[in-house]
Amino acid sequence: MELDKAICGEDLECLEELKQLPTFLKKVDDHAKYLAIVRVSDELPLVKSIDIKKTREAAERVVPREFVDYLIRRALYLKYGGGVANNRCKVCGEPASLIILRRQDTGIFESLVAEARCICGSTWPTELWRCPNCDVRGRENFEVYLLDELRILKCKKCGYKFGEAEQPQDPIRLQTIHVKLALLLRKI
Repeated sequence: MELDKAICGEDLECLEELKQLPTFLKKVDDHAKYLAIVRVSDELPLVKSIDIKKTREAAERVVPREFVDYLIRRALYLKYGGGVANNRCKVCGEPASLIILRRQDTGIFESLVAEARCICGSTWPTELWRCPNCDVRGRENFEVYLLDELRILKCKKCGYKFGEAEQPQDPIRLQTIHVKLALLLRKI
């Protein structure tokens, strides 16, 4: 809930819309599965390999304009899979905007494994305390802002902001947190 308040403040209409976000994201994924995407090249990132004008026109028929690029990125991810190319999302060409922390049982102890994640859903292994944009490493290189659901990190070297959260069990919950993070990062 703290993340919702950071996005909306006291705007009750905004807060109500955020409650509907998981249902909306499920519908977007349903549209993404059937969005007609024609690749015109083998270029990476994948978003550069499609006829973007036609794809945007098709996407605008099923989602609000502010979600068109998101729908296209999700559709590419769902159709072609994800991955990493040159430390950037293979689908979108963007650095990770969320680091997912997963607990791993090592026998006697438990450790955290970090996975970089793009808003499209693409993931790849990464290191803790590493900037997804400029690759600087070390806790001392980040400002950290704490919220209930996640932490926001700001790289002191390049200024890139991204989130860090423990992996929820529900994939829709993960996507919802990621979209909320993207909405918040637009504001700050």
